[in-house]
Amino acid sequence: MPAELLNRNEAQTRYELIDPALDACGWNRGSDIRIETTAGQIDIIDGKPHRRTAGRTDYILRRPLVEGGEPVALAILEAKRERRQPEHGLQQGKEYRVGELNHVPFVFSSNGHQFVEYNEATGQTSEAKPIAAFPRPEELVACYLAQRQLPTAAPALQMLTTGYAQGREHLRYYQDAAIRAALEKIIREQQAKKAPRVLLSLATGAGKTRIAAALLRRMLDAGAFGKALFVCDRTELRDNGLGDFQAAFGTNAAEVDTKHPQKNARVLIATYQTLDHKFERGKNPKNKIENFFKRNYPLGFFDVIVIDECHRSAWGDWFDFLNANKDGIHIGLTATPRQIKLPETDDTQTKQEIENDRRKLADNLEYFGEPVYEYPYLQGVADGYLAPAKIEQWDLFHDRKAQPERVRGVLRADLKGKKLTNALTGQTVTPDAVAERNEGAALEQKLILPERVEAMCKHLFAELLKSGEGDPHQKTIVYCASDHHADLVTNELNGLYAAWCKSNGQRRLPSYSFKCMASNDGQSLIADLRDSQKRNFIATTMDLLTTGVNVPCVRNIVFFRYIRSPILFHQIVGRGTRVDALTDKLMFRILDYTGATALFGADFITPPPGGGGGGEGPRPPGPPPVKVKGVEINLAHAGDFFLMNRNGQTVRATPQEYRQRLVEELLASVPTLAGFRERWLAPEQRHELLAQLAAQNLLPENLRTAAQMDAYDLFDVMAAVAYGVKPRTRAERAAQLGRDGHGPDWLVKLPQPSVKVIRAIARQFEKAGTDALETDQLWSAGEVRAAKGLSALKQGGDPAKLLRQTKETLFAA
Repeated sequence: MPAELLNRNEAQTRYELIDPALDACGWNRGSDIRIETTAGQIDIIDGKPHRRTAGRTDYILRRPLVEGGEPVALAILEAKRERRQPEHGLQQGKEYRVGELNHVPFVFSSNGHQFVEYNEATGQTSEAKPIAAFPRPEELVACYLAQRQLPTAAPALQMLTTGYAQGREHLRYYQDAAIRAALEKIIREQQAKKAPRVLLSLATGAGKTRIAAALLRRMLDAGAFGKALFVCDRTELRDNGLGDFQAAFGTNAAEVDTKHPQKNARVLIATYQTLDHKFERGKNPKNKIENFFKRNYPLGFFDVIVIDECHRSAWGDWFDFLNANKDGIHIGLTATPRQIKLPETDDTQTKQEIENDRRKLADNLEYFGEPVYEYPYLQGVADGYLAPAKIEQWDLFHDRKAQPERVRGVLRADLKGKKLTNALTGQTVTPDAVAERNEGAALEQKLILPERVEAMCKHLFAELLKSGEGDPHQKTIVYCASDHHADLVTNELNGLYAAWCKSNGQRRLPSYSFKCMASNDGQSLIADLRDSQKRNFIATTMDLLTTGVNVPCVRNIVFFRYIRSPILFHQIVGRGTRVDALTDKLMFRILDYTGATALFGADFITPPPGGGGGGEGPRPPGPPPVKVKGVEINLAHAGDFFLMNRNGQTVRATPQEYRQRLVEELLASVPTLAGFRERWLAPEQRHELLAQLAAQNLLPENLRTAAQMDAYDLFDVMAAVAYGVKPRTRAERAAQLGRDGHGPDWLVKLPQPSVKVIRAIARQFEKAGTDALETDQLWSAGEVRAAKGLSALKQGGDPAKLLRQTKETLFAA
C-alpha cells in the first residue's frame, strides 16, 4: 500500500483494521474486549489543582477460562496509527506499566497491519507478524495458564472462573487486577499443597477494604472457605469497612466486639484489640488469663484471615491469631512500600524506631513473600484516583543561629541565660538537667519550648489564611510530638482563631482546633472532623490519626513532629491522599516544619528477618521534661518540593532536580530541537510526548510557573530549558504571521478571507498557546467566527494543510 494512503489515526486503525482482524481470529468484540479508561490525572499548576479531561485508555483482551465463567484479562493491545511501526506502542506501554498494572502477562502493539508481542515475564519482544496471525483466544488462554503456572483442569480454577457477585463494574481496573493476582497465587500454592500466603500493597485511598470484600465474596461463591476473618487495628476502620462487607455479603458479614463473638456469620470483621481482649477464668487471681480470640474461636476455625495494615500489626502477640489457623489462607494488605529509606542517626530513640521498621518490613516479606500486586501512590495520582500533594517546607532557627533546628538540634550550651523549669512542678532547674545535645525528636517531649509552639502556630495559621484566600476553616491534621504538645498547639491555634474572628467580625465556630488523642477519647471526635463543616477543623494528634481513619476532606497534613520511621511517615501522608468530591478536594498540602518529607524516597531494601517480633516492652519513665523560656524563634522558607517517579519509587525533588529530570527525559525521547519541533507540530505526537513525561509526574507547566514565563507557550519553555534556545513569547510568535499586507509569502498569496481567518487563529494562539489551535472550540471563537471560519479558510485550499503551515510559521526558529 502506498505510504501516502496510510493515514488512519489510532481510533480509525483500531476500528477499521484491528477490530475486524480480531473478529476473524475468534475474538468476540462484545465480551472479549474491554476498554478501560481511568479518571483524568490531577495536576498542581501554580498551586492549584487541575483535572485533565481524560485519563489513560487501555484496550484489554480477556476470555473466560471455562465456558460461562468470569472473563479473565489476558493481554493489553496498544493500537497505533498505521503510519507507525508496529513496535511503536510497546515503549509507551512499558513506560505506563500497563501490563503490570492490569496484571496481564502479555502486551501487544499493532499498526493495523502487523503486530508485536511483549512478554512481561521474560522481557522478550517478538518479531513483527501479520495481523492475521494474531493469537486466537484459546491460544492466548493456554499461554496465560502456562505463564502463570496454573493448572488446566477447570475445578482447580474455580476461584478465577467464578464471577463477581456485584459485577465487574463495581471495581476499578487495579482492584480487579489485585484480586486476580491474589487468586492466582492461592491456586498455585494450593496445588503445591502449601498454606497460601498472599501480600497486596496498595496506596492509602486505593480501596483495600473494597478489594478484600470482593475477593472474599468471590472465594466464598467458589466454595473456597467456610469462615473468614478480616482483622484491622482501629474501630474506625472496622466500622467503615463494615459497609463494603455488608454490601458484598449482606447479613453474612458481621462486626465483632467483646460482647458479640458473632460466630454464625461467614465473614467476621474485628480489631486486633478486640481479639486480644483479656479475660480471667473465674475470680481466683491464680486462674489463667485467656483472650477473647482463644475463648471463642477454636484452632482452625477460620479458613481465611485477611490482615489489614499487616506490616504494623501481624507480629508479636497478634501472630497468635495466624498461628491458630496456620493451615488457612492468610492475606496481608499494606499501604507501605516495599522499599523505603531508613535514615542514619545517633539518637537512641530514633535508632529504636528505625530498627522496629526494619524488623516489621523484613518479617512481612518473610511471612507473606513478595507482593503479588502493587499500586503505588503516584500511580493513583496519574490515574486520577488519588490527590496529588504540594510540599512546602520551613526551617526553624533558634536565637539567630546559622544552622536550622533540624540540622543542629538544641545544645545544652544554647540554654545559657534561659529560664529553665521542671515542666511538671515549675521548680527552677539547672542546664545539667538537659542532655548535652537534643535532636529534633526530643523537642516538645524532653524540652518544652513555648516560644517555639507560638511561632509555629502563628506561621501555620497565616498559611491557612493564605491558601484559603482569607478563610482559615480548612480540615487539617497537625502531628505533634506528645500528648502535652497537642494540648499546647490546640490552645495556641484556638487563641489565634478567636483573635481572627474578633478582628474580622466572624462568629467563632466551636472546637476549631481540638486534641484527638487516646487520652481524651479522640476516636469519638473523628466523625466531626470528617463530616461537619461547622466545627472541628484542625485535629492535633500524635499517632491516633495515622492509620485506619478515612477522612477524605483533609486538605493539610502538618508536621510539627520529627518523624524518623518511614512506615509511620507514609501512613501519615496517606491521611491526605483521598479525593473528596463532596468538598471539591482535588489536592492536599504537606506543611513540613521538621524535614519529615525527606523520607519520600527509597534506597533501602529490607534485609532477611533477624528473629521473631514482640519488641522490648515499655521503657521505664525518664526524667521530667524541662520547660525553656526566652528562646527567639524565626522561620525561613526552605523550599517547595515536587514528587516524582524515579525507578518506580516516589521521591521528593527540589525545583532544580525536577527541572533536570524533566530535561533528561525530554532529551532521551527527542535529542534534537528539530525533532522536538516536528513532534510538537503533530498533535498526536505532542500529546504522546507530554503523556510520557506525565507518567513520571513531570509537568512542563511547573517549569513555566517556576520561571514566571506565563507569556510563553510550553513549546518555548521546554525548548529553552532542554535545547538552550532563546524563548519567544506567544505574542512574538503570532506576529510572525504579519499584518496589513505583510507576512510570509505563502500567506500573502492567499485570498484575503483566508488570510483573515489564519491571523484570527494566530491571535487565539497568542491568548492560549498551542492548545487553542487543537481544540474543538477554535472555530467558534469570536474572531475566527467573525472571519467566517472554515468556509473562508477553504477558499485558500485544503484547511488541514493551511493549519499545518500556520503552525510551522508560528514555531519557526
